[in-house]
Amino acid sequence: MKPHIAPIPLHWDWERDIPPAPGLIVNQTIYLSGQCAFDPQGHVVAPYDMVAQADRCFSNIQHILARAGASMADIVKLTTYFTEPLSRELAEQYWDVRRRYFGDYRPASTGVQVASLILPELVIEIEAIACLPGQG
Repeated sequence: MKPHIAPIPLHWDWERDIPPAPGLIVNQTIYLSGQCAFDPQGHVVAPYDMVAQADRCFSNIQHILARAGASMADIVKLTTYFTEPLSRELAEQYWDVRRRYFGDYRPASTGVQVASLILPELVIEIEAIACLPGQG
């Protein structure tokens, strides 16, 4: 590993069993791997339920950022991958979950519909880029 790149420490046992790092800190920027709805034991939360899985994804992101010394308010970019078409109603439910984690803060964001994720019961994956707080 190069001196300007540091992995975010592992916490959950299942993180040790997969190749991707939870995230990397490069200089003052945090790049998180896409987060799916896995609980601390590595089990899928709420199979096929996009709203409940979005909540778990954001919870995982919040937890990983805390390990790096950051918070949701430090996120500058989100990319969300959906496996199902979003109706207006489902999109509003997703936005409601997102607001619980961000309040009025609105990071730059992109949503992408994909055919599938790593497991068929996963219907959403969210990746984030954040900046370390208090850095010049």
